[in-house]
Amino acid sequence: MENTFIRFIRRLRTAPLFYIFALTAAGCMLFGNIEVCVKNRHKTGTELADVSGEVFREPWNSERDFIFEPVRASGERLRILVKGDYAPYAERSELLGKGFCAAGRIYVSVPEIAGNFHGFDYCKYLKSHDVDYYFYLKAGELFVPGDAEGGVFSVKMTDTAGRERQFLRSAGYYSGWLRDRILGTVDSYFGRETSGLVKAVMTGETGALDNEVKNNLMGAGFSHLVAVSGAHVSYLTRPVAAALRRSLLSHRRRRWITIVPMVFLWLAAGGSCSVTRAAVMGIAAAVTAVLKKPPNLKNTIGSAGLLQLAFNPYAVFGSGFLLSYGAVIAIAVILPMLKKLPFGESRPARVFLPGFAVNLGVLPLLMYLFNSFSICGMLLTAVVSYIAGALCIGGYLIFFLDSFIFRGPLTVGSRAVASLVRIFEFISERISTGNGFFFRVECGSPGVVFFLVYYTLLLWALSDFRGRLKPALAAGLVLAVAAARMLPGVEVLFFDVGQGSAALVRTPDGVTGLVDTGTGDVRLSELLQKEGVKKLDFIVISHGHSDHYGGLAEVLSAYAPEVIFVPDNTFDGYCNMLAESMPEAVRVSGEYCCGLGRHTVMELFESGTDRENLNDSSIYVRLSGRWGSIVLPGDAENGELLELYDRGIIAQEDIYALPHHGSKTSGDEKILWEIRPKYVIISAGYRNSYGHPSAQVLDTLREYGVTDRRVCRTDRDGAVRVVAFAGIFGREYSLLWRKKGIIL
Repeated sequence: MENTFIRFIRRLRTAPLFYIFALTAAGCMLFGNIEVCVKNRHKTGTELADVSGEVFREPWNSERDFIFEPVRASGERLRILVKGDYAPYAERSELLGKGFCAAGRIYVSVPEIAGNFHGFDYCKYLKSHDVDYYFYLKAGELFVPGDAEGGVFSVKMTDTAGRERQFLRSAGYYSGWLRDRILGTVDSYFGRETSGLVKAVMTGETGALDNEVKNNLMGAGFSHLVAVSGAHVSYLTRPVAAALRRSLLSHRRRRWITIVPMVFLWLAAGGSCSVTRAAVMGIAAAVTAVLKKPPNLKNTIGSAGLLQLAFNPYAVFGSGFLLSYGAVIAIAVILPMLKKLPFGESRPARVFLPGFAVNLGVLPLLMYLFNSFSICGMLLTAVVSYIAGALCIGGYLIFFLDSFIFRGPLTVGSRAVASLVRIFEFISERISTGNGFFFRVECGSPGVVFFLVYYTLLLWALSDFRGRLKPALAAGLVLAVAAARMLPGVEVLFFDVGQGSAALVRTPDGVTGLVDTGTGDVRLSELLQKEGVKKLDFIVISHGHSDHYGGLAEVLSAYAPEVIFVPDNTFDGYCNMLAESMPEAVRVSGEYCCGLGRHTVMELFESGTDRENLNDSSIYVRLSGRWGSIVLPGDAENGELLELYDRGIIAQEDIYALPHHGSKTSGDEKILWEIRPKYVIISAGYRNSYGHPSAQVLDTLREYGVTDRRVCRTDRDGAVRVVAFAGIFGREYSLLWRKKGIIL
């Protein structure tokens, strides 16, 4: 133990900045999650009036939207994203040079955090780019200074060429100008099919990439090669450094000159996180060489990371930050371990090991962000990176020659680059569409436990390959067995779909299904993919109201369920259309019972009579097993519930999804007393016009012992994950909600 502690202290002393950066990044992520979770995501808009400020463009926004920094008397610093159809995409660069005014009342809003597990968190996305608010600006509210006729403007915006220009603000202006020049040159030399990939490799501009090409790049694991990163910095600096070696310049001067291509690429990439990291590390390495100090890669990584976090602590939420630092840390930590392997010093290993080390380091991140990985892509990353490097160098050579020397056609060079594009796309397509585990493997987004176990076992195994590999594998086997024995009885995930209802049902036997599909405003297929759902065995549409079937078409575009259950009601036009047009649709009349594997039974109940009120013909879904029972009654109102009660169907349940979004028409005291649930789930939209859930129903639940802590509401808590299992001490339930607490 003492020797281990001494070794740890020595590591801290050799690279203190690296470990300080790691702790700082973890702290920023932890406290940033707490702040985002406790902040009211539905904060009402604040009027922005009688303020002026600078407008500039930041290239990370693919829509070329502007950032507005107003000057307020209180001294508060605001960075606001200007969204909307205020100007056509092609004319926004010209508009930036003129400045513009906005008329009318403008309300800034706080972006919402993700209401669903693994959902896109717009709040964290904007905060990672140092943006706190946004507002929408319509074309009719936009005026160029001097062209407006009268009126009082609420907001006046001037371009970065104004009197209040600062260097960091104007950097965005010059970056946009340089990117426009580069993209224009690419368009003039390459066709539409090849220009998209060339633009992406040169500047990180992925807006022109074809969707099929994007999917192939993600499936093959090559997305990082089209998002300008530290590798692209080396593509430009290595040729410059090689040319300078033959010059008469001193070593120090050569080091300083190599900073020039770093700054150029930083502007061309719009100051992206990964290029900033590489540029800072390059400058730090140059300073270290000038001072004749021994290089320290870990300390250099730490200095770059601490500098970026000092400017924006929320950068830790950006995918570029995570992947960039994950890759360079893998080179600093994992690559030296791989070189100690028996074949680590061979010539082929020198080519393939760096790329393989990077992929090993960022594999859980790739799985979390893209829900897929490829063993073949991991092995071929080194080879494909050379192609990406040739594309990058070739594209910039054409740009420089056209801009400063020839100013004419460079058809030979453009044809060579186009050939490389086709080779790049061919390899990506083959890997992405190939069959078998060696090619693309689709998966769900892993959780925090997976990250901890993965990196612990990886570092343990590689730290002493010969002596500790077997113990590492044995520990992994023990963890796998323990996890298998802790499998739950059933899991139901109630999605946050606004004023609607949708729930995912999963059993330990591998049966998966949906009960309702929400309004369609939330893309359920993407959330299902993030959850690792590869197939749907069944879908239940409780009744034909759009807040319960609105997302069905989108789900069916990605999944083909074996059966779709709909109510048997002649007045339900949508469900009747499904039953007639889809052979897998089954009408439920009276009672229907089926097994979802060996441990779960699903019972479907319907009123059995035709009702003009579609709510009263909702399918009443009951899931039960040794683990307990969960009821999802759709929008059943008191009439249907009392009828089911008379038939002896209503009984005591453990978890009850309050019908009709908590409406007072579905909270009959007799029914609630009979059910007496331990937990209640309410699916409702925030500040919905119906007033759901009813205060009267909530008071009744409290009277029957269901306290507020046992009531989970999607309008307040976001998505709710219910895990039920038969434990050693009886039935146990675990409820996890999205917006309360810290869910990474």
